[in-house]
Amino acid sequence: MRTTVGTMQWAAVTNGLLTNRDRQRLLAQAMLTRAAALPDRLKSRLGIAPKALARIDLASLRIPDSGVARQAAGVMRGLSPPWLANHCMRTYLWGAICAQGRRIRFDEELLFVASALHDLGLTPRHACDTQCAVCFAVEGARAAARFALDAGWPDERRQRLSEAISLHLNVRVGLRHGAEAHLLHAGAAMDLVGAGIRRLHPDTVGQVVHAYPRLGFKENIVTAMKAQSQRSPQSRAGFLMGLGFAGMIRGAPLAD
Repeated sequence: MRTTVGTMQWAAVTNGLLTNRDRQRLLAQAMLTRAAALPDRLKSRLGIAPKALARIDLASLRIPDSGVARQAAGVMRGLSPPWLANHCMRTYLWGAICAQGRRIRFDEELLFVASALHDLGLTPRHACDTQCAVCFAVEGARAAARFALDAGWPDERRQRLSEAISLHLNVRVGLRHGAEAHLLHAGAAMDLVGAGIRRLHPDTVGQVVHAYPRLGFKENIVTAMKAQSQRSPQSRAGFLMGLGFAGMIRGAPLAD
């Protein structure tokens, strides 16, 4: 039975190892993403400013303060270096900003927990060899699912959490996978490579980066992705680095 790359069903079969067909599907996603970005890139080269989203004040965005949200934030800060923890917080804010601009309804607590825990697979606690998944996103998804189980979340909510985190390393994640998965990917991509950032008002971008500074994020995440690629060349991290992901990160229109 054919499974979608990046889903937990796919991970259960492959442990995060890409097949040739998986690579072809990801390459097709990359081509679609590049084609969709052409109008904005052309406008940028011609000096035509894209239509910006309405200016969004961070005070209008609610950062969940439930017990589970606070626990997730504590796990994030306890396991992640500051540059990675700040990336997780920015990911949530970018995702929430995208949702507000596009009027996407989502579960705030679920998106926040997913954002806080989505890169657990990059932390030393979850860095291992044969016992772990080949893909750090899959490893992080499984760790997040265990966290949610301990927090008492029902099966359906745990599955949405782990699915969002496992999928976030795909090139594209559509709304058909759920609002939270779509927004987690959008937020992470915006922070990593600046995807869609030129559509945001500069004041909004400045508020997010001021609240959670980047702290040399580009070189730190490139180093982490290179390590993952070398450890698991047949993973999605290896695939992305082979497509020139490091250059895309360094070229993002976000200053460190």
